[in-house]
Amino acid sequence: MRIVEGKKHRELSPEAFAELAAGFTKVALDLGTGDGSFVLRRARAEAETLCIGLDAVAEAMAESARRARAKPAKGGAANALYIVGRAEALPPELAGRCDEITVNYPWGSLLKAVTEPLPDVLAGLAACAKAGARVALLINLAPFQDPEQRDRLGLSELDAEIAAERLTPAYEAAGLKITEIETLLGDLPERTSWGRRLVVGSGRGTLVIESKKL
Repeated sequence: MRIVEGKKHRELSPEAFAELAAGFTKVALDLGTGDGSFVLRRARAEAETLCIGLDAVAEAMAESARRARAKPAKGGAANALYIVGRAEALPPELAGRCDEITVNYPWGSLLKAVTEPLPDVLAGLAACAKAGARVALLINLAPFQDPEQRDRLGLSELDAEIAAERLTPAYEAAGLKITEIETLLGDLPERTSWGRRLVVGSGRGTLVIESKKL
């Protein structure tokens, strides 16, 4: 797998990743992590957790990856790892490794994949999780409430009721049991950079989907 270390990238072998993951009590994956700031904050707060951010755009994660490599006294976090990858083809090294997976305010193809949903992407997501692992999604509802934007992004209508009807069986078929669906207004459950831009002060709703790996 290709990992980001500031402006530099390097390959991490499956054996090296397995050895790294074995040194932590928990592995948490943030899929579509964007600038990776959420992962860095979590890594600083949870020293026993290997916090992984995965995104297709390496440059977006570069600054957080650079900060993670600093000394702890300067805000570094050796337990933060940034991987270049896509939800449609997740690194096989992640299979069965993750105790927790988050998808915070996805956009583009990832948003479509988790809300339409696309079975192959859901199956790949579930394959990364250990049995009983928490898989949590935060979805910005604004694109679904604007017919023009919804059509442009190739999305169907979505709210909590529709999600319960359409997503529950699809997620379960992929190995993920949805345990909670709710709509929140106002403060964000997770303070991600992208989430703040989308939601804070806008009155937009966030659809929260909690599930666990079967």
